[in-house]
Amino acid sequence: MEKSNIKQLRSAIRMYARPSTKKAMMLFLADISVYLLAITGVFLLESMAMKILCSVLAGLKIASLFAIAHDAAHDSFTSNKLLNKIIARISFLPVLHNYSLWLNAHNRSHHQTPNVKGHNSWSPLAIEDYNALTAAGKLRERFYRHPTGIWFNYLLERWWKNKFIPFKSLVGEFKTIYWLDLLLVVSYTISYTSLIVYAGTTSANISVLGLFILSFFSPVIIGSYIMGFTVYAQHTHESIPWFISKEESDKAGRGQEDLTMYMRFPHWYNLVSHNAMEHTVHHVDPRVPSYNLAKAQRIISSLLGDALVTTEFSFKEFLKTMNKCKLYDYENHCWLDFNGNTTSQIIIPCQEFKYADAA
Repeated sequence: MEKSNIKQLRSAIRMYARPSTKKAMMLFLADISVYLLAITGVFLLESMAMKILCSVLAGLKIASLFAIAHDAAHDSFTSNKLLNKIIARISFLPVLHNYSLWLNAHNRSHHQTPNVKGHNSWSPLAIEDYNALTAAGKLRERFYRHPTGIWFNYLLERWWKNKFIPFKSLVGEFKTIYWLDLLLVVSYTISYTSLIVYAGTTSANISVLGLFILSFFSPVIIGSYIMGFTVYAQHTHESIPWFISKEESDKAGRGQEDLTMYMRFPHWYNLVSHNAMEHTVHHVDPRVPSYNLAKAQRIISSLLGDALVTTEFSFKEFLKTMNKCKLYDYENHCWLDFNGNTTSQIIIPCQEFKYADAA
């Protein structure tokens, strides 16, 4: 079928781009309550098995709160802008994200230049980039693109580099708000760490180190893994193209709906993740709140039909993608392995660029 343009797609889902403050507050209060209860369980329960279970639950809730913060940062979670700012900052605290830097890295970069090398999470290296790395650098890149390295990639390549400290190389000019939001995150971290030390020294059933691991380190790692996996799965597939620059992306005529995929997950996962994997519709119109994404995605899927890259999630397919999508040939538009062997079909034939030039 002939693909709809972005204006047609947005028009088709316009009724879902209306946030409900009541629904949003119910979701936020539910998630923050479960998170706090899980952390309380780590602190107070005597059974180590129950403490570990609560630690895992806290990590899952960090990922859920991250999804809420993402919506609120887009000003699409509630209908109140001030409330969105407050909810986003609170929801980002457990995973130590600087709200203002998130706006800079995500809203102003990712959504303006999706799948452009260097501007996005999981930007694949070209073969020449990889060959220019040191032996340690090559080992690191191989680890990143292995299932066990996902959390490591997110924490080092995304969080530390552009979502925590406002490095001058990142933000350029000085803005007070970047540092105020950093102060908020640092104050939270110091206060929470102090609570861990106090509870660990006064509690007879767990040490300070054990409490730190279960109430802070483990939940952050679990949340970071889920966030890293989510971003990877949203934009990495053997049928999804990447570009060397925004100009090349525009030249290829690829729209927002072409640069992400629709990976269908079980209904229960969509519920706990706030529909994070209904991602095509989010790039078509970021104003659609997470609780409306599933309905809007069905419309987008019906309009795009076979033009939309759609897969059913399975661990087998996920591992297949990770195995194929190591490096990217930005000239011929296909995926490569670390030895430079082609692992996918050519995603964008060269003649498409020629037609774009002629137009």
